[in-house]
Amino acid sequence: MREQKGYLFHRYGSWFVRFMDDVRQPDGTIKRKLVCKKLDVPYSGEYRTKKSVQSFAKELLAPVNSGLQNPQATMLVTEFVDTVYLKKYVETNLRAATVKQYTDVWNNHLKPRMGKLTLRVFRTVHGEQMLADIARQSKLGRSSLRHCKAFLSGAFKQAKRLGILDGINPVMDVSIPRVPEPEEDTYAYNLSEIKAMLAQLGEPTWTIILTAALTGLCKSELRGLAWEDFDGNELSVKRSVWGTKKLAEKLEPGSSVWGGVANEPKTKRRRASIPVVKQLADALEAHRQRMGKLAAGPIFQGGTGKPLNLDNLVKRVIVPALSPCAVCRKQKGEHKPEAHVYERDNSLPLWHGWHAFRRGLATNLHALGVDDKTVQAILRHSNIGITQNIYIKSVSEQQVTAMDSLSEKLGICTVLATSDDKRVN
Repeated sequence: MREQKGYLFHRYGSWFVRFMDDVRQPDGTIKRKLVCKKLDVPYSGEYRTKKSVQSFAKELLAPVNSGLQNPQATMLVTEFVDTVYLKKYVETNLRAATVKQYTDVWNNHLKPRMGKLTLRVFRTVHGEQMLADIARQSKLGRSSLRHCKAFLSGAFKQAKRLGILDGINPVMDVSIPRVPEPEEDTYAYNLSEIKAMLAQLGEPTWTIILTAALTGLCKSELRGLAWEDFDGNELSVKRSVWGTKKLAEKLEPGSSVWGGVANEPKTKRRRASIPVVKQLADALEAHRQRMGKLAAGPIFQGGTGKPLNLDNLVKRVIVPALSPCAVCRKQKGEHKPEAHVYERDNSLPLWHGWHAFRRGLATNLHALGVDDKTVQAILRHSNIGITQNIYIKSVSEQQVTAMDSLSEKLGICTVLATSDDKRVN
């Protein structure tokens, strides 16, 4: 194939080059067409002659003149991601939770900014500008921006695996913009806050909160607990349940048995068993007795027998219970400004989400002198730098002792789990 130099011309303050190229058509066929591309150089200053911009044109035409470029590389990035990367790779190889995260990142942040860029034309500068634009307009944290970069990098890596692209991944050298970190994204409940919450709540919320505080399970793992996973001494983490039945059916028809998207734990360490201290074991047994014949399947379930929606529980029960009026003790929703204005009782803790129990468990155990490796085992963390080759298959005596220390310090009496007082239900 004869080497092309292209036809250079300038218009509207920019340089352009026309050349012949094999272009993929909407029906998948390849046609030889005359195309026009804008060079990354303005018509100004020292770049006012064709000779001055020939090096830029040569760089742009290099893939075409090499004869090694796959015509599929002329596919729009948006088309490749929607029809190839997401459909044929992400949805068939990754967990449902990851599929949703990837789809949200793509549809909400990347796709609207991709324009008409093709796989072959996309360069590092495009990725750099895209992330800077997302950081400026969407106010995402650095962690979320890393997810955006990882998604793009994965898409171009897949294009290389399929032989559509060669050379260096253009996203590899894209930097993560510096943005202010969220002020309060790692809150951890302390022991006094947990005790104050328990004093305000009735069943079954009391037992759910106690389980979260003494196991460090995340929200989806709490929803996924089943009675078959509890033997009186340990809780086996076999699944996580997130989202809604509608979402589960959308991602995988017929998969909504658990009332949401059910997945196995994402790592081997997250499948490790958790020691159950006596106070929690007694509370769970009392919860089982209250459930009667319904004590099958999910431990914490709603009226349909499906796992309880913990977000709804927060809105309906937990937040109202933690927000009584300091004067009349009525909840905010029941308060009527007859004699005084509603004023929240600030002696009660604020709700900071379910994950704050997990962080609190780590913080409180550490404060009690439990070594970090034992805390890591209880929380089932996979730390690449320190413990990537360590996998604890069974619950050790050291873990049980550590959890006993925590429950002793918390000072929870078993009678609270079985009493029929008139706390908020």
